[in-house]
Amino acid sequence: MDRRLAGAIALCLVLGGLAGCSAASEALDSTSELVERGHPFANETVTVAVDGTARERALAADGLAYWEANAPEYAGFTVDFRVLESGETPTEGPPDVEITFVETVTDCGESDYSAGCAPRLTASTRVDRPAEVSIRRGFADESTRLIVEHEVGHLLGLRHGDPPRDVMRHQRTLATLPRPNASERPVPWNDTTLTVAVRNESLSAEERAAYREEVAYALAYVTEGADGAVPSNVSVELVAAPEDADVVVGPVASSECRSDAGSCLLVEGADPDRDGAIETYTRAEILLVDLDTEATSWHVARQLLGVLGDDGLPARLTDASYEQRRGAWHG
Repeated sequence: MDRRLAGAIALCLVLGGLAGCSAASEALDSTSELVERGHPFANETVTVAVDGTARERALAADGLAYWEANAPEYAGFTVDFRVLESGETPTEGPPDVEITFVETVTDCGESDYSAGCAPRLTASTRVDRPAEVSIRRGFADESTRLIVEHEVGHLLGLRHGDPPRDVMRHQRTLATLPRPNASERPVPWNDTTLTVAVRNESLSAEERAAYREEVAYALAYVTEGADGAVPSNVSVELVAAPEDADVVVGPVASSECRSDAGSCLLVEGADPDRDGAIETYTRAEILLVDLDTEATSWHVARQLLGVLGDDGLPARLTDASYEQRRGAWHG
């Protein structure tokens, strides 16, 4: 009856780190002091306060442990990190570093999509303790560890693109915590109003009008609830411009999606948890392959329900005969 092709887009975010974006620092006054002091964390035991859940604290500790093992090779000095117990206050003053897990990373340079932010510390900076690191929460374990490793790399003086490049790259594809797939959600779009357009420029004016009428018939059925298959807060509306539509319907003489007459649903969307399945649709295309105009409304309605969770099709669609699909199957 139909075939589906899906394209998934993973979540690509910026890993931040700009000197001074999270903690105040100032230049030291003399070259001799720079030489004598070196990096403020070099060969030191650095106290770290972590504000987060037990899971987040454990992942932060993993990221810090990475640098305890690798700082000599990539930063040029050794460093030990001591993660403070929850609620612990160092007797000698504020912690050296404070890692905070937040819903949104703000004030980190020019990026609006940062997964983390930390100041880049070098021998020429004096830290106003604690050096503040922000980590965006909601990512899977491996991605969270990577974000912590990246931001702590900035604390140790590394720039974007410095070795190890698998850690210090500026942009990375990150995985969120598991999310329901689009097929498991009643409205797998970012909006409950879907816009639909018809792409049929190659047809005559009379044929275009007929297609538009068929599509409008299908949209009315879906908007009215499709016999209970569509949530009451969902609506669909016909728009003129395909480039502005969520769903584009187009008749084609042939397509790689099927060898016989019928329809295909092609979907695009985001896969932020990187499980290989789309979680949120961003665009869909319904191809009417070598299909009679009279059958358009049935195929459009059936495929529209396919991008609205597809949790069972109403009998009016599944039980419609060949002749009914080309006639008044709706209402």
